[in-house]
Amino acid sequence: MNTHRPRYTLTEHEWPALTRGTLNLADAHARQSLSPASVHRVSEMVHSFLADGESDYFEAEAAFREALTRHTGQYYRDGSSQLAYSASVALDVVAKHLRPQRGPIGMITPTFDSVPALFARSGLELSPIPEHRVLPVCDLDFLSSLRLSALIVVAPNNPTGAVLQPDQVLALLEWAARQGTTLVLDASFRMFDPGLRLDLIEAADGLGADVVTVDDTGKTIPLHDTKVGILSASRGLAHKLGSICSDILLNVSELNLRMLTALLEDDGPQGEVARARRIAAANLARLEQRYGLKHNAPGPRGFQPSVAWLHWGPRRDAIVQACRSRVIEVLPGDRFYWDRALDDGGNPGAEWIRVPLLRDEELFSRGLDLMESAARSVDARGEAG
Repeated sequence: MNTHRPRYTLTEHEWPALTRGTLNLADAHARQSLSPASVHRVSEMVHSFLADGESDYFEAEAAFREALTRHTGQYYRDGSSQLAYSASVALDVVAKHLRPQRGPIGMITPTFDSVPALFARSGLELSPIPEHRVLPVCDLDFLSSLRLSALIVVAPNNPTGAVLQPDQVLALLEWAARQGTTLVLDASFRMFDPGLRLDLIEAADGLGADVVTVDDTGKTIPLHDTKVGILSASRGLAHKLGSICSDILLNVSELNLRMLTALLEDDGPQGEVARARRIAAANLARLEQRYGLKHNAPGPRGFQPSVAWLHWGPRRDAIVQACRSRVIEVLPGDRFYWDRALDDGGNPGAEWIRVPLLRDEELFSRGLDLMESAARSVDARGEAG
């Protein structure tokens, strides 16, 4: 029987992992080390920028937009895209826009619980959409039957790493246009998914669909939580969302933009995005050597998951506690099923944890050793049942 039930949000679960000396296998932000070349590039840029004393925010923003386009395939045009400090801020803007709408808002489950929380706190009625109804293949008849005013999809999804198949992207946009449903696609992990390397907003405008996309550098570029979110909207929504953004903030930090641009400009095999993919692949291989992983469906060729969904069975809670005593924090899977009660015995995430793969390989291996030590200690005490 489980001995510990999580009572906190996932963000609150992640907080202890930020303590000095704690091995952080909890949050899915990019926390691998920068390459020496990247450290040098950023250091030179910061020194030059601070020493010069001159700034040109609009030049910095334009350079950032162009650098990000190289990795996502989306053109972040002035007027149709807005910069924010994170994907969460961008999604909160969307929630504020949707608040006057009538009809249920479809929300994928499982996914990180802060995403539905942002919309629920705006007073919106959320209708849970099981992941398999959208990823990797969209069940359009099912979605149509729900008469949704908006649909929020996270792809690639967190925690499972499930993806939207490339041929389904256009089908979902066409469905949104036919139904008059606003489609919100949180693509914060899309730099790992070549299938989403395209201009979704341009495609939406061509179909007459109301579509919003959200990108976030923090899931790929490791800059100690210095990140930028970018909200893009199709023609019919751009002005309304832009107006909300202007009520919230003047601009994001120019220094942040310049540091991130320095890391995004190199889109070659030694660039930080390519390195992130290699690090995630190496750590996933390590995990696969020790555990069996659940894969909902194969992704498109070239997709590299940056999170893993790991099954620990009925002893999950005891192992999580044993990990904590070894000063390693991991994230239990219950809260990802934001629409399910934690104590009814039927939460599908009750026996799972999510594992982030973007960690230095030595640290990740040490984390696996500690998790195995925790599991052995639980088995020795007979807490598996």
